[in-house]
Amino acid sequence: MRRLRGFFALDPSGRAVVLSGFFLLPMLALSLRAFGMARTRAMLERIEGRPGGAAAALAPKEIARLVDAVAALLRVRCLARSLALWHLLHRRGSATEIRLGVAKRADGSLTAHAWLEYEGAPLNDHADVLERYTALPARAKQPSC
Repeated sequence: MRRLRGFFALDPSGRAVVLSGFFLLPMLALSLRAFGMARTRAMLERIEGRPGGAAAALAPKEIARLVDAVAALLRVRCLARSLALWHLLHRRGSATEIRLGVAKRADGSLTAHAWLEYEGAPLNDHADVLERYTALPARAKQPSC
């Protein structure tokens, strides 16, 4: 009941972001499993819609907070969470980059993590993410023809 009250306490833009998250996050989790990151991201880039969409009136940090809340509720992992946030911000014209990083565990195995960078800083993670993970090179920019 508390979550429902929290949802209705949001302004219309916040409610739209939450509803978009409930649609996008499970779809992205399934797409990542079935098709991988490159094809999933390409699919997102083809989705048409109103520029700005649900996220038009909110600050990027607020959008990240709302997407994170939905992702936690749905137990969606970091890559789908970061792709959903990237999509919402990309549609409004915000320049962001999905970053992937790896870290070595105590047992010698590797773990991976994804986050979104906005204006050179992690948006949906703590500032120390670069201390915990070694970031892989950023995705090369596609030449515009």
